Order: sequence, then structure tokens, then C-alpha cells
Amino acid sequence: MTSALEELRDRISASGLLDEPAAADGIVFGRAHLESAGVDVMVNVDPEIQDDDEPDFDIDPLIEGVQRILSVNETRWRAIVDETATDIEEAVGESEVRERIDLRDDLEATSLVVFADATLVALVAPRQFPDSRILVQLDEDFEISGVEVVAKDGAEAAEFDSLDDLLDDITGGDFRSTDDD
Repeated sequence: MTSALEELRDRISASGLLDEPAAADGIVFGRAHLESAGVDVMVNVDPEIQDDDEPDFDIDPLIEGVQRILSVNETRWRAIVDETATDIEEAVGESEVRERIDLRDDLEATSLVVFADATLVALVAPRQFPDSRILVQLDEDFEISGVEVVAKDGAEAAEFDSLDDLLDDITGGDFRSTDDD
């Protein structure tokens, strides 16, 4: 008897949507070509399995979600990139940008996470934000519902000698605790 996750993997494999799909850790994953962006991406299909013994989820919306994002037309993709760039440009100061070029030309999709009712797109902007990833959440209609710039995995950790030093770094100022030792 196959589990629901294995059935999802098998159906995705039969559809040809992902190259060599595999199932592990509650998701199905594989590579695919995102034609509208002109790049190959890693695709994770996440049925959002809870800690139940036997997961129970509807496979069809997940497969349809993968088909839809992989077949999004170039016009819609450019609109997603444009809106993402605009949101970031409005939120980020010039001092945080490493190289001044049009962000729209720097953004490149690297991975997708497909849920039954949303898609998360991970982008990089290697010239402007080399140490960050841009996460864009799309709703069922591929409208942007959130944009976030986050440090790439494996970012360097900073060490501080005291809590005051940490707070000084975070606040950018000369923070002193109210505790007098």
C-alpha cells in the first residue's frame, strides 16, 4: 500500500512536470524548467502534512498548482518581477544595495514551493543583494501577497561579548542597559 505522499510523487512523475521527483520529509521535490523566466528551478510540492500517522490531502490541487506556475505566461511573470522589484525598491534604502542596476534585470528565480492554495517563489539578485534571497508569496491567481528579503542560508553568525554589545549592533546606537552592576 502506498502512502499519500508516494502517490503524489508517482502522479507528478507520470505527469512529467518534474525531473526525477522524490519524496522525503513530507514534500515531493524535483527540478523543472520555468519557461516564462527562462531558468531551471527546484520545485517543492508541499501538501502541508501535519503530524498525523497517515496524511490525508487532495492531490489534484497540488498537481494543478505545479502545472499552473510552470506554465505561467511571460507577461504575468514580468508583472510578478516588476511588482517584486517595486516593493523592494520602496522598502530598501540605497545603502543596502551593493550595485546600482535595475533590480528587474538582476532578479532570477531559483526555486518554487507549491501549496494547494499558494506558491512561494525564491529569487536571487546576485549583483544587488548577493547575501540575500527574495521570497515572493503568490496567491491562487498569482497575485503577490507578500515579499520578503532574507539572509541566505548559512549566513555568517555574529558574536558579541555582552547583551549591550548585541543591542548596540541591532539598534545602530550606543545602547546601555538600565542595570548598573
